[in-house]
Amino acid sequence: MQTTEMNEGYELLSLEEAAEFLCVSKSTMYRLLDQRKLAGMKAGKQWRFRREDLLAYMRRGPAAQALANVPMAMLDVELDFLAAELQKAGSSTAESDDPTLEGEAGKITQLVRRMVWLLYALRASDLHLNPAWTSNGAAVQMFYRVDGALREVRQLPMALHEALMLEWKRLAEMAIETSDRPQEGPVRLVYGQKRAAVRVAVLPTIYGEKLTVRAIPTKVPTMELLEITHTPLPEWTRRQRGLILFVGPTGSGKSTTLSAFLLEIINTRARNVFSVVDPIEYEFPHGVNHVKVRGFGVAEGLRAVRYHDPDIITVGEFTGDPEEAELTVNLAETGHLMMTTMHASDTISPLYAYLDAGVKRLLLANNMIGVCLQTLEPKPCPACMAPVAVEPGTREHIRHAAACGGYLLPDDAVFRNPAGCDACEGRGYRGRTALHEFLTFTPAVRAAFLHGATPEEFEAAVRALGQLSYFAAQVKRAVEGTLALDSVLKFLPMAG
Repeated sequence: MQTTEMNEGYELLSLEEAAEFLCVSKSTMYRLLDQRKLAGMKAGKQWRFRREDLLAYMRRGPAAQALANVPMAMLDVELDFLAAELQKAGSSTAESDDPTLEGEAGKITQLVRRMVWLLYALRASDLHLNPAWTSNGAAVQMFYRVDGALREVRQLPMALHEALMLEWKRLAEMAIETSDRPQEGPVRLVYGQKRAAVRVAVLPTIYGEKLTVRAIPTKVPTMELLEITHTPLPEWTRRQRGLILFVGPTGSGKSTTLSAFLLEIINTRARNVFSVVDPIEYEFPHGVNHVKVRGFGVAEGLRAVRYHDPDIITVGEFTGDPEEAELTVNLAETGHLMMTTMHASDTISPLYAYLDAGVKRLLLANNMIGVCLQTLEPKPCPACMAPVAVEPGTREHIRHAAACGGYLLPDDAVFRNPAGCDACEGRGYRGRTALHEFLTFTPAVRAAFLHGATPEEFEAAVRALGQLSYFAAQVKRAVEGTLALDSVLKFLPMAG
C-alpha cells in the first residue's frame, strides 16, 4: 500500500536507494507502487521508503512464497557450503553478504549473492544451474566454467529450484510468473565498494527451468594485460578509417579484444565513438556512446548514428544481414573506423560472407584493414613446462601442415607440455591464453583479393605473401615455448 504521511524515527531511503536495495529499476519501483505491492511515502514530490517496508516486501515476495515448504536447515546447509567454497577461492562471506537481509527470503537472496561472488572469486566466465535427474534423484546441478572447462561444484536439492529461479528472475526483472519461454536480463549487485554485473538467461527444459549466468567484466582490460601488444593490432589502432573484423567461436574473447583495442584508441586520441551492440559486453568509463538498439535493430541504429558526427563505430555480431553489411562498409568508405565481431573459424571466410551479403568486392577490398581470429586455450604453467618426445610420424605431419600455413618447422624444434607442479596445483595450466591469426590487408593482399580468387586461391596467395595460418602461428608459439604441444595437436589438420 501507499501512504503520504512521513513517519519519524525510521531510516528513509530515496527511490534510487530503494531500487538499488531491491536490485530493481526505478520503473519497477513505480510499477510496484501502482500495484500497491510496496509501501512508500511522499516527501513533497519525492518518494521515500522505510528499510523495514522493503524487507517486508522481500519476505512476502514470490521467492519467499516458494520457500514456505523448504526447511530453513536446507538453506543453511547450502549457505555454509558456498561460504566454504568462497574461503577456498580466497574470499569470504564478509565480502559477499548483505548484513541487512533477514529470514527465508533474505537467505535465498544471500544464496544468490554468494553464487555470483563465487563466480568472480573463481574467475569463472559462467554459472549454470541445471535441473536434472541424477544418480541421487532429482537435483539442481551447479556448474562453473573455469578456464574454459565446466566444473561441477554442487548438486542442490530440487526443493530449492523454484525459489532460486524466482529470485534470479526478480533480480533480472524478468516476468516472474512465466516459466514456459526463454527470458534474459541483466543483474547488478553491490558488494560494499565493489559492483558485479552479470547477464542471466533462463530456458524451459523437461525437468524445469535451466539458468545460465554470464559474468560481465566491469573494467575494460588493456592491450598490455591481454598480451597483444606484439601483434599487428597496435599498428591497426593508428588507422583513421576502414573496417576491422574480430572473429572466432563463441566465448573466444573476441569482444574483449575489440574492447581493449578500442580503449587503446580512446586513451591516445579524442574521438566521437559509438557502440551499436546488444547486449552491451563492456561499459567504458568514458568516451563511448552506447546505443540502445532493442526495438529498432542494428541497421537502423547505424543509419541514425551517421547524423551524430561519428569517428569510430563498433557494431554487434555480424550475421549476414545485407543491409547491415552495406551500411558497415559504406560507413568505412566515407571516412569512419568500423569494427565488428563475427562467428568464424578462419580469417578468409568472413570476407566472403560480406560478398555473399551483396557487398561489392572492390568496395570491400578498398576498406578492409584486417581480420583478427581469436580462440582461447588453457595457459601452460611456465614453472613445469618440460620437453616431450614427439613420434616421428606426428612430427612430420606437424611439419607439413605448418609449411602449408607459411611456417617452416626448424629441424631442432623442441615441443613441451606442462607436467604439473605446486604452482599450478598439479593441473599443468593456470588461466587461459589467446591464440590468434591475423590477416592484414597489405597492398599485395588487396591485389590478390581483387583478382577475383576463390577462398582457397586467395588463402594460398596470402600464405605465399608470408602471412601465417592459424595452425602455423600456434606451431611457432609452441616452438617458442609459450604453448603446449597438446594444444597444437588439437588443431592439427587431418592427414590426407
